[in-house]
Amino acid sequence: MLFSHAIENRRLSLSAIHIGDNVTIGATAVVMSGVTICDDAIVSAGAVVTKGSRIGKGEVWGGVPAKLLKRGSEV
Repeated sequence: MLFSHAIENRRLSLSAIHIGDNVTIGATAVVMSGVTICDDAIVSAGAVVTKGSRIGKGEVWGGVPAKLLKRGSEV
């Protein structure tokens, strides 16, 4: 699920989600507003990527909230 909006201090905030090439987003993962996912990255199934996170090229992220599991050179 991709959520490009959030309610902040009683206001609706819209922020684009940027998804690079060859990105894998697992089933039931949630990506919040303002997230950037660079090329060749993986978001594991069920992960929750919090607002404004940046997932680098080839990185693997997972968990709730999502965190870096492997860097691109380790994949």
